Amino acid sequence: LTIFICGAMENYFKGLSKTVIVVIGFLIVIALGLIDSTTGVEYSFAIFYLLPITFITWYTSKRYGILFALISSIAWLYADMQDINRYSNPTVPYWNGLVRLSFFLIVVVLLSRLKKLESSLEQNVADKTSDLLNEIEERKKTERELKFQTEKLSHLAKRIQNIKDEENTRIAREIHDELGQSMTAIKIDLMWLGKRCSANPDLVESLFSISETVDDAIKDIRKIASSLRPKLLDELGFTPAVERYLKDFTLKTNIKYELISDKDNYPLNLEESNALFKIFQEAMTNIARHSKASKIEVNIFTELDDSFNMIIRDNGIGLPENYMTKNDSLGFMGMKERAASIGGTVDFTSNGEKGTIISFKK
Repeated sequence: LTIFICGAMENYFKGLSKTVIVVIGFLIVIALGLIDSTTGVEYSFAIFYLLPITFITWYTSKRYGILFALISSIAWLYADMQDINRYSNPTVPYWNGLVRLSFFLIVVVLLSRLKKLESSLEQNVADKTSDLLNEIEERKKTERELKFQTEKLSHLAKRIQNIKDEENTRIAREIHDELGQSMTAIKIDLMWLGKRCSANPDLVESLFSISETVDDAIKDIRKIASSLRPKLLDELGFTPAVERYLKDFTLKTNIKYELISDKDNYPLNLEESNALFKIFQEAMTNIARHSKASKIEVNIFTELDDSFNMIIRDNGIGLPENYMTKNDSLGFMGMKERAASIGGTVDFTSNGEKGTIISFKK
């Protein structure tokens, strides 16, 4: 009971000085001694002397606890000797006082050890809490550093991609303009030579064969330039470039298409149009290679909040399980990274044998 009372008032008593606590202890002993003397020997107050002993031992030290054990024993002995005649031997009260003193001292020792264990436990808890807080702070610091490095890498990857797209655009234009013009000039020269050498059929036939090779080379040049960056993307915009790509895609794969767009064009900057078209190309490549689809639908539209959407549906076999963890998932990861680079997201939904839906939103 006394330990419970002390525990409940611990915060209050911890704020008191040692002198005040000792004075309170003396007052309690005096009060108990007076009550014990007044009530007589018929009522025993020995157990209540544990209150000041516990109080002093818990909030001061073991030395003061021993002192108050001795004082409490003397106070009890004084009250008990008010009726010495009831004992058959006058030494009995002294023996009883010695026994109670021993009991009080045992209580003092036990309380001191308990207090020491509590202090040790509190210190261990404080140390563990401090270590835990330090570990949490270190983890937060590591997370902040990792986030910072991730953002730096993301910005670097975005910058590299922008440089790559700009370089592809420049190379595409140079290939189309410079090399294409040179090949066209060669073809004109071959035609001129063919007219001048019309009397020599074998030479004309050779020149005609070379001209056909030049035509094939011009087609290849246009194809390479278009793969680097479609010319229509610069001249007409995103939607016409998508439509032209779909037409060529149908000719090569025999997969029918349907293009739905709520606008003829959209206000996309160079970075956005590059990223979107690369996402679109990668989606078409995956459909051609893996989907076994016979039809695709491309829906391009803006919502009321001006968010841009591009949804690509096919009627193929759908995506395999754990497609993002397979070796050939780099295309999916690349689409997600390109979408993130312009502040958008790409989601992949597989409807089993009903096909796949690729949704971009920004």
